[in-house]
Amino acid sequence: MKFLLKASLAGAIALGGALPAMAADYTMILGHTLSDSAHPLYKAFEKIKSEIETNSDGRIEVQHQPGAALGGDRELMESLLLGDVQFVPISTSGAVQFVPEFAVFEIPYVFPTDTAVLRGILNESSFTADLEEALADKGLKFGRFYNGGFRQLTTSSVPVRTPDDISSNNLRIRVIENPYPVAIWKAIGAAPTPIAFPELYGALQQGVVDGQENPFGHILSQKFYEVQKYLSTTSHILLANVNLINKEWYDSLPEDLQKVVDDALVTADAFQWQLQDDMQAGQRADIEANMEVIDLTDEEIALFKEKTVPIQEMVRENVGDAMVDSLLSAIDNANNS
Repeated sequence: MKFLLKASLAGAIALGGALPAMAADYTMILGHTLSDSAHPLYKAFEKIKSEIETNSDGRIEVQHQPGAALGGDRELMESLLLGDVQFVPISTSGAVQFVPEFAVFEIPYVFPTDTAVLRGILNESSFTADLEEALADKGLKFGRFYNGGFRQLTTSSVPVRTPDDISSNNLRIRVIENPYPVAIWKAIGAAPTPIAFPELYGALQQGVVDGQENPFGHILSQKFYEVQKYLSTTSHILLANVNLINKEWYDSLPEDLQKVVDDALVTADAFQWQLQDDMQAGQRADIEANMEVIDLTDEEIALFKEKTVPIQEMVRENVGDAMVDSLLSAIDNANNS
């Protein structure tokens, strides 16, 4: 039988036939909701795919599934926890119902805007270690944070400088499907309306909501400027994009392939943070070419801060003091170093 198999393969080669490609030993499905291939986050995900496939010599195949092809945030997290999807890069807001500790990212106006300081807090601090442990307990491996930028408010017909501009006009603001943005915008005076990200453009276009909150990059990639007129630089929440890997799948890899995955995440980390910094000014310019940008003064920002003070207590009540204090301590240490 072995002789016949060898003979048939030799015959195929002699006739100019190609041998079938060798299948990968492991498959990593990488699913997320972004669709714009020019976005810094999307480019980082493509780099992860390239790094893993190249450095594993094809032993790991990465199937990149962007644009909510596998569902929105909820569906992706459910698939990740079940092991049907192995890698989900997602905003902490999108995953908070599955990882309650991510609620610390919903505390408004807590993160520094300096990207070098911010990167250290998220990826190299005692807070990082505490969060990594919490994720492991849920069957998830932490794969580092990427910088999605700070959320800004956009509106269709009302220029916003203060919370009064929102409450007096009864503005309906789209929020992600978790309770903290709902509480934030209620405190500010809006009517918060949860809508899944893939449905947001249509909701803005049809007037289901009057505004939304996203960083420059998402506003551009989703072309929200086509259905929104004003952008107010509220910078109230960091869109921290966290890489989550199914821990059972990761643990099933031999050590050399675990290192390939780890190294790819570190390489893409440096790549994404630098690219985000490089593109920030251009993103702002592109926004200004399509929308009226309202730069809020420190005094105006203070009014938003005052309205959202109760959110920290809400987070503490829901997830306890330990993770909140871990984050605040890491921020304090970074600011004073």
